[in-house]
Parts: sequence; C-alpha cells; structure tokens
Amino acid sequence: MNKNLYKKCQRCGKKCVIDADRCDNCGLIFERLKRASNEAGKKAIKNKEYNKVVYTSDLPKDVSKIRLLLLSIFLGFLGIHYAKVGRYKMFVFTLVSFFLLFVYTVLTFLPSIPDEIFTDKYIGLILLLMTFPAGFAAIIWIVSIFQIIFNKFKVPVSIDENYVVENLDKKVAEDILKSVKAQRQENSSKTKINSKKKRFFCENCGQYVKLEKGDNVCPICKEQLKEKENE
Repeated sequence: MNKNLYKKCQRCGKKCVIDADRCDNCGLIFERLKRASNEAGKKAIKNKEYNKVVYTSDLPKDVSKIRLLLLSIFLGFLGIHYAKVGRYKMFVFTLVSFFLLFVYTVLTFLPSIPDEIFTDKYIGLILLLMTFPAGFAAIIWIVSIFQIIFNKFKVPVSIDENYVVENLDKKVAEDILKSVKAQRQENSSKTKINSKKKRFFCENCGQYVKLEKGDNVCPICKEQLKEKENE
C-alpha cells in the first residue's frame, strides 16, 4: 500500500484517500480544519463541548512551534507546554507527579525526619511509589519534545467562531444585497406593468379591475366590460 496515496484522519485516525474531502468513518470535513484554532479548542474544552474538539498534529496558526518547543524544553517537567495548548489532563498529571517527587526529595533530605520512617516496610513502599509517576512523566516529557520537533505533537482545535461569524456576516450581507436588488427589480417591473393598466368597474361582479389597454374582459367574472373607464 502506497502511503503517499493516503492520509490519516485527525479525528478518528482512519486512513483516507489523499484527495478526499471528508473522512468516510467519522465524517470530518478536512477543509474545516483550516478554519480551526487552538483558542477555540481550549474554549470548547472548558465548556465541556468535547464533540467540537479535534486533536491534530498540524499546528494551527495561533500556536507557534518555536514557543511550544521552548516551553517543553525548559518548563516541560511542570507540563506547562500541555497547559499552553489546552491538554489539561496531561498538565495536571505532570504537575502532580513533579509535586510527589518534590515531597519525596524533601522528606529524604530533611534532617528532622527520623530514619525509622524510611526503614518501615509500608511507609518506605509508599514513598517509593510516589516516585513512579514522576519517572513516567519524565519519559512523556522527553517524548513530547521530539513530537514537537517532528510535527507529531497533537493539540486540540475547534472551529473559530469569530472566523465563522465574520464570513457568515459577509455571506449574509451579500445575500441581503442580492435579495434587495432582486426585489427592487421586481417592484420596478410591477410598477411598469401597473402603469400600463387602467382601472375599470365591472357591473356584473361589482368589482374594480385593472386591465391593459385593449382588454375589455373582466378577469374575475370573464364578462365584457364597457368601454367607459371608471377612475
């Protein structure tokens, strides 16, 4: 299978034909990702509108790769780069892991802590377990740096509502102008037609009717009208 003929859906991960407009599996329209932003993705996550969020490795325009890389290198042990893009669960996990490691380090080096605590079987096991999340978080931290470098780091994005509203307003304005123009043309044509008509009274049905010049048949009762015009 030629990989150049396929692309991976950013939402569900299914392979799609390279020139496909949408994913056959989840229905994601790929063109919409160009109008998505990380700020809109973070807003959707905070509002718990998870169905509007797509995680993509194609960084949107409002995420700088250089800044994200620097954050991951210098503050990645705190998970700041995760917080920056809105991956809050990873941020909390990394922060808690660092906090547990910090507590373990403080307890280890504090002279006021008796050594008997560390020799106790259960307490020693608990303290040892506190370091495991930090080790796992450290591995994720290193991996995330390489993911950013090789464009594999995923960030949450969603459709930018401001962009949609601005473009929608333009489209609505264009539609309104077209509608107004068409209405004016229609009214103008009706005015021209009505200006050619004259008003007559039909004695048979008792109604005033407008007829074009030369017509003498009532459009209501289909009877012939008198030649005399009734103003």
